[in-house]
Amino acid sequence: MWRTWLGQSEQQWNAMLNQAMGTDAYSQSLGRFMELYATLQKNLAETMGRSLGALNMPTRADVLALGERLGRIEDRLAEIERMLARSGNVASAVGDGATATHRPPRTKQPPSHAGPEVAADRSSGA
Repeated sequence: MWRTWLGQSEQQWNAMLNQAMGTDAYSQSLGRFMELYATLQKNLAETMGRSLGALNMPTRADVLALGERLGRIEDRLAEIERMLARSGNVASAVGDGATATHRPPRTKQPPSHAGPEVAADRSSGA
């Protein structure tokens, strides 16, 4: 008996709601609600953006833009590394992904510093 009543109630509700959703008034009401919701969401996003800006904090859009920019930088660095590797100017990659360039041995020695006696002779003109 309960199952029969539940099934009939469900069918009646479905018929009534399908009939209501088929009207122009329902479509117009739903359209106005969606416009209101979109406006509310836009205003909330602008308000949050101003609030976060006042607190010197990034918005979601700022973080996403930064992530995209970082991705482009990483792509450019990877391309530069590939070009250098092809030209033979880069040694094989180190374990953490960094590359090391080959440098010639240092042959030039730094100048020796003179003691205080030599500096005093130079200042006196001797």
